[in-house]
Amino acid sequence: MKTVPSSKLSQEGCDIIVNAAIDKAKELKQIVSICVVDAGAHLMAFKRMTNGRTHNTLIAQAKARSAALTTAATGKVGRDGSEIPDHQVLAQTLAVGPGWFISIEGGIPVTVDGQCIGAVGVSGAPSVVDKQIGQAGIDAFNKA
Repeated sequence: MKTVPSSKLSQEGCDIIVNAAIDKAKELKQIVSICVVDAGAHLMAFKRMTNGRTHNTLIAQAKARSAALTTAATGKVGRDGSEIPDHQVLAQTLAVGPGWFISIEGGIPVTVDGQCIGAVGVSGAPSVVDKQIGQAGIDAFNKA
């Protein structure tokens, strides 16, 4: 077989993710930036909440790109559950490039039938809370 079928993230899907993430951020009384990218890490949707800090816009984008390109959640825990050593995180960041790989929690891939079709990145709250906010967007997407 020379080709395989693939799914793509739509604007409607992005809107579901962003709106649910904003609702969760408001519920948690957090002000965040939310980024959604496609499987190639290209920007599809972005929202910075009122009074959101400007540097978080770049961090949210880096989290989303990293999750899409690695097809794994960002953070210092590998797919097997083991902690990723600092030297490996630094090497990956330098190899891939700043702005494209980050080891801070808050980036989550969007998957459909086991295929990564994009990712969401959230920044502005503590990283564990960023992850919760992003997961609320993913959960809403999966339920829709």
